[in-house]
Amino acid sequence: MRVTVTAYARLHLGFLNVDESLGWVHGSLGVGLDTPRIRIVAEPATVFAVEGEQADKVERYAERLGAALGRTWPARLRVEEAIAEHSGLGSGTQWALAVGTALTHLCGTPMAPRELAAVLGRGMRSGIGVASFEAGGCIMEAGHLRRSQDEPVRPSAVVLRRDFPAGWRFVLVLPEAAPGLSGQAEREAFGSLGETAAIADAVCRIVLLRLLPALIEEDIAAFGLAVSDLDRQTGLFFKQAQGGVYRDTGGEIIEALLAGGAYGVGQSSWGPCLYALVDDANEAGVVAASRARLAAMGLPGQVFVAAARNAGADVRVED
Repeated sequence: MRVTVTAYARLHLGFLNVDESLGWVHGSLGVGLDTPRIRIVAEPATVFAVEGEQADKVERYAERLGAALGRTWPARLRVEEAIAEHSGLGSGTQWALAVGTALTHLCGTPMAPRELAAVLGRGMRSGIGVASFEAGGCIMEAGHLRRSQDEPVRPSAVVLRRDFPAGWRFVLVLPEAAPGLSGQAEREAFGSLGETAAIADAVCRIVLLRLLPALIEEDIAAFGLAVSDLDRQTGLFFKQAQGGVYRDTGGEIIEALLAGGAYGVGQSSWGPCLYALVDDANEAGVVAASRARLAAMGLPGQVFVAAARNAGADVRVED
């Protein structure tokens, strides 16, 4: 038997609320992408082994899952494609779910993505990555109602999931920079945000009165303006933690994306990935503008186009 799991990146467009005193916390919005992606091939073996990029990460998730389930894995995993770590594209959750899905399918005991996420500690703050692994598309998730510090937190429920319009795409800019916050640094950032109630009010108005109606009407200009405003408000949540509305040189690149004609712009999660909403009318101009700005800044990096993916991870089981 051979099991091949392909999991896809996602954009994180912003949180609805980060203050537990206001009610449900950490609800957020995101979009599944068709690139970059992770591909893992699992085959039977007498001794567990991992080949390819980020093998240490794959081994850690396999060990954690095995310890939780009380079993070992007679398998060899081969990583054929990878998403860069802590780049703002949701690689951590996709790695965890891809590894868990490959191993449990290979051993004849498949587990649902949400079960795997709970065991592996993924989706405990934002559930966009779990929902994207399940079904892709444009997602709004509920967040969590925290009743006590001892109560376990599971990946949050999906409030809305809708196919992203086929003609809309994203120009992704990945400047070479320090990875985004994760682990203890991220927990500390969320623990020192200051007053956020007014920001949450503004975010919810943008989402409910502008962004979602524009998505349903497939009005790309209105959707893009709402995305830009949502991202700026989200940046205010984390301004102290990341040194501004955007991290590092993100603000300069955002200006170039807008000058190039992008409908909407933002920083995905903690970055450094920046994105611009485009279609056939402005894609070439935005790509050219972003590459020119990186060159003018003397900043190495990647610029590429990604379409939305309106489906979840691909799992192929072969005899």
